[in-house]
Amino acid sequence: MRNAQVAQSISSLAQDGGGHDPRFKYTPNSSFCTCAGPRTAALRATNIWEDLVAERLYANDVSCRAPTTQTPRDVATVQRAIVVVWKDDHNPFFQISGILNAWVMMRVLGWGSSSTQLVTLDRALPSPVDDLRHTMLGPDRPVIGGDELQKHVVRFDTALLTPYEARGPMMSHLNDDQPCYANEMMRDFPDEALRTMKVGAHKTDPKRCLVTVISRRPYGGRRIQRVWRNEDEILSQMRSDYKFAYRFGECEFQSLDFVNMTVHDQMQIMVDSDVVIGMHGAGMVNVMWTRPETLVVEIFPLRRWRWGYRNLCQYLGCSWREFRGGSDVFVQTTDPNDMDKRLWYDEWKRFFDPLFCDAIARLEQPFSSS
Repeated sequence: MRNAQVAQSISSLAQDGGGHDPRFKYTPNSSFCTCAGPRTAALRATNIWEDLVAERLYANDVSCRAPTTQTPRDVATVQRAIVVVWKDDHNPFFQISGILNAWVMMRVLGWGSSSTQLVTLDRALPSPVDDLRHTMLGPDRPVIGGDELQKHVVRFDTALLTPYEARGPMMSHLNDDQPCYANEMMRDFPDEALRTMKVGAHKTDPKRCLVTVISRRPYGGRRIQRVWRNEDEILSQMRSDYKFAYRFGECEFQSLDFVNMTVHDQMQIMVDSDVVIGMHGAGMVNVMWTRPETLVVEIFPLRRWRWGYRNLCQYLGCSWREFRGGSDVFVQTTDPNDMDKRLWYDEWKRFFDPLFCDAIARLEQPFSSS
């Protein structure tokens, strides 16, 4: 990848947009392997780089060439490589989807993370999720990043080219109302992630009552879609109305922006939360770390339909509900995905109150007879 170019790089998140792509443009003469001859789609050989590079590949694009005497010799060797790529490097939903896909395939192959080394075939911006990816996929060795691949040749004795972030269990039925069901593999993934990040699977204080709002706020100069405009107002009214709702103390209501938080802290907050509320957006992927039966309320613009977090709750056991009331707020376009939201408290309380009372009853039940 010595002369490879990034498809569309940015220098700050303020420049971010749909065209940003930190993957490399495909270089036909970049890969060599111990094959008898070149491999192309025309020879009925799938081009294994298809999803790992930015541009569309064609039938005569070579995915593998036999080494020649001109092959560079300044080689760094990786015995067992986990090769991953991020396109949407500011979106934790897609990032965690990619980690899950790689983790699943490692299990299929019987590869433990102590035997692997993580290789990132891109020039993605740093992200808090980087720590989780390294810990899950190859913690005992340093990450080989795209910048290293541009400096010298890297030899993979054995390599797993992992499934692309836009495919896999988290992406299935993202856009259709197809029910999902409890799934052992999907349950094992967050359990393993919590363990490797040294986060307990149980609340740090069993009697604490905690409601967490995953807030969407502008960051790094970047405008955010689907902002809950009167979040502070609604939160203040809930604190007042539910001050004495919990028999064993005052229930806490907190609003947090997860953008600059470590993955460890994000996980711990989710494990400790009894109720999670948030506008539809990438930060809601943190429901992955909730305990079974945690109440999850996802707020949508009226005509925006996505099922990813409902699916996660059906896989994992959290209790998902959607709220589409209030008023959509026009920002720049009429695209439902781009609408902000303003809630009316009376309408919100009619929806939220019975759900919250059920959550409180479940929380109180183990301590009621003591």
